[in-house]
Amino acid sequence: MNESGTYRVEIEDSRITLKTTSFAVERGSVLHSGIYNREFSASLVGAAAAAAVLVFFALRGELQPVHYIVAAAVFVAAFPLARVFLFKEPCLETVFDLGEKTVSITLRKPFGSRTLRRRLDSLADIRIVHTRIEPENPDGVAFVKRIALQHGTVIPGFGQTEDFYSVELRFDGEAFTVLTTRTESEANAVVEKLRKYVEV
Repeated sequence: MNESGTYRVEIEDSRITLKTTSFAVERGSVLHSGIYNREFSASLVGAAAAAAVLVFFALRGELQPVHYIVAAAVFVAAFPLARVFLFKEPCLETVFDLGEKTVSITLRKPFGSRTLRRRLDSLADIRIVHTRIEPENPDGVAFVKRIALQHGTVIPGFGQTEDFYSVELRFDGEAFTVLTTRTESEANAVVEKLRKYVEV
């Protein structure tokens, strides 16, 4: 099992599948991910739907207790639906089919998917690419941290240098990132496992 829980390698007969929700190098958000995340966004959608129901009933007459019960039921229904359909994380699925001698990379999103296929014999290398992202404006970072501390708030990880390790498939004149992790050992483990089954 991987440390971050963001990817999975499945081996079945002549197929090796890598599934991950982490496949892009991105700057972290100013808002802490523990506070502002997909669950929080889904709850906002649910709250907006519940508020809309209350407004609807308020425009038609005086609000009754049953109206609040209906609004609560709408929130309870809207929250999981928004989380699953609106804020579901995209998944990248890379399949090495040794029987058909193909490599397919499929990006699955809440609304549709896209697949790219290449011949396995055109795979030239599986390698790790290291990317380091440093703060562009250290003075601005220091200023924001001072303001946050004056308000008794700490922003974890804000302004820190971030290192990413991406597993990249190189074909003839093309390169595709199929996994990105903050841990070098995870990237090494995936590359070793893929190279064990795929001759490059």
